[in-house]
Amino acid sequence: MKKLVLSFVVLILSLVVAEGQTYEDNFSKPLGKVLQDIGTQFEVRLKYDVDTTGKVVPFADFRIRPYSLEESLTNVLSLFDYKFVKQNDKLYKIKSYEYPRRTPADGQKMLAYLNTLYTDSTEWNQRKACLRKEVREILQIDPILAKKVDAQPTFSEPRNYDGYSVQNFSLETLPGLYVCGSVYRPLKDGKHPLIICPNGHWTDGRYNTDLQYRFGTLARMGATCVSYDLFGWGESVLQVTGAAHRTSVAHVVQIMNGLTLLDYMLTLADIDATKVGANGGSGGGTQTVLLSILDDRFTAVCPTVSLSSHFDGGCPCESGMPITLACGGTNNAEMMAAFAPKPLCVISDGLDWTASVPELELPYLKRIYGFYNAENKVTNVHIPDEGHSFGISKRNGVYDFFIKTFGLDANMLDESKVQIETQETMLSFGKNGEKMPANAIRSFDEVEKMFDKVRDEKINAKLESAEKAKKWTATLALNDAEKEARIEKILYTHLYAVREWNLEHPYTSVPAGINPQSGKELSKLDREMIASSSKPKSVHEDLMNGLRKDLNEEQVEQVLDLYTIGKVAFTIKAYREIVPDMTGEEEKTILANLKEAREMAVDYKSMKQISAIFEIYKTKNEQYLNSNGRNWRKMYSDYVKAARAKKAEPSKSTKK
Repeated sequence: MKKLVLSFVVLILSLVVAEGQTYEDNFSKPLGKVLQDIGTQFEVRLKYDVDTTGKVVPFADFRIRPYSLEESLTNVLSLFDYKFVKQNDKLYKIKSYEYPRRTPADGQKMLAYLNTLYTDSTEWNQRKACLRKEVREILQIDPILAKKVDAQPTFSEPRNYDGYSVQNFSLETLPGLYVCGSVYRPLKDGKHPLIICPNGHWTDGRYNTDLQYRFGTLARMGATCVSYDLFGWGESVLQVTGAAHRTSVAHVVQIMNGLTLLDYMLTLADIDATKVGANGGSGGGTQTVLLSILDDRFTAVCPTVSLSSHFDGGCPCESGMPITLACGGTNNAEMMAAFAPKPLCVISDGLDWTASVPELELPYLKRIYGFYNAENKVTNVHIPDEGHSFGISKRNGVYDFFIKTFGLDANMLDESKVQIETQETMLSFGKNGEKMPANAIRSFDEVEKMFDKVRDEKINAKLESAEKAKKWTATLALNDAEKEARIEKILYTHLYAVREWNLEHPYTSVPAGINPQSGKELSKLDREMIASSSKPKSVHEDLMNGLRKDLNEEQVEQVLDLYTIGKVAFTIKAYREIVPDMTGEEEKTILANLKEAREMAVDYKSMKQISAIFEIYKTKNEQYLNSNGRNWRKMYSDYVKAARAKKAEPSKSTKK
């Protein structure tokens, strides 16, 4: 009888509620009530990481799909920019929308779309070039690398263990900003492979026991490993606090730290530059992908429990800069594919976002590697019954990959020989930061100012370009307002394009290498020239075509002289003094070469770069004179002697 009465009451209440729902009020219900009804209907528990207070769902019951829990949740939650994350068959978490985190179905659609963009290595190489260029630009890494301090690391005394040693280090990267970490080295002599090991969001950071086992074991087997703190974690907290970690600045600084440490380690005599790896887990795996696309010196990489086509990293330190918008849209799987055809091992598990790797990301990667007939160069170690960790099964996958790829000594694979150190032992700045350098930054604001300065440089470049364009146009005295406006716009567009290119492509965007003519290491100026010369041809063509459309040749030359501060007139005067009895044909040829140099030089920013262009053509002129029966070296020597003698004459008369 009680059950009957209760059922009757529920029925009456439901009718009252139903009568209260009308078209006039959009059949609205509170969000909390709608979610409660969904949970009851589909027999699942909903866990909230959001506040539903005061939020109302219009046409609430019409959004429910009785055949689909997830479609029902999507229809309701999308109104408030909320989303659900399935924990298991009976539990769903409701949370705020995260743009990096999507579903395997999203990843499948994205990879299917990306696969339509390239059908062979030629098309893929074009796509890869775009990715490398635009990821670098969106990350804004090069303007920051240009601010780097040219410093050497400070090392602690080595601590020797069974087959390997450990040293703490601190390295100043930006002025007053340090990265701290540990280098694990084999005790055997000789050249060793290098493995850069960015840290992930593991308990205790780089001091984590699992990580120490990995670094120590790899070192015992013959590899030098570099482990370092995340920005705003570990000893970095002493400088910028933990809050700084969840910022887009962290995204850039962490990658800068990895590239800076790579630069330093490759200067060491005991490092084999032909065997350079990267291996990190979770957020460290995300960094591994990014390091591989930014620097071609890596020869083998192993992202662990991280790689996905539908998740880019839930922390701003991994996705704070919108690099997945590069080239019309990309993801970590495609960026990792840019590493083809070099050896790649992806380690995944069945209980985090990497669960889809064997069926989704791996076939995609193998397709790209197939463009190079290198499908066997990409492998996957999948542990279906494990979750997000860097446990022994994942570490064994790392060991096996680098044993095969770098020829490490498998006989030394014994984690029981690794000494687990205390966190205090691994600190570079001391337990309370007492060893921190005097110039060390003590607040995140100071770091932000450096990033703001980089952004301000673009604003200043615009203002200075506009001011210079206006001033140069005025010197032409065109007396035609419409023509002046066109010329000023053409000059501004070109001046700013050159400045912006230099800001976004500093010398650090060009890898260190050898000058093929001299055999010497590329200088900073060499790398600046390479970076500047890679700008689109249209930058130069638009300037020259625009000028010649409105100006006569004399006016065009006047503008080009403003760019190069009159170097043509200055240099031809010098030739007239150096070359005795210069013929009309000689002067005509020399002047034509100098004018060619001038036109080329307008696309370069600094006077050092402009002078370097003129040096190329001065060499061309000297070769011309020599081939024309002159002896340039003798003429120049005679000129210098005469100039010195003339300079000495007044002092002789003074003595008399």
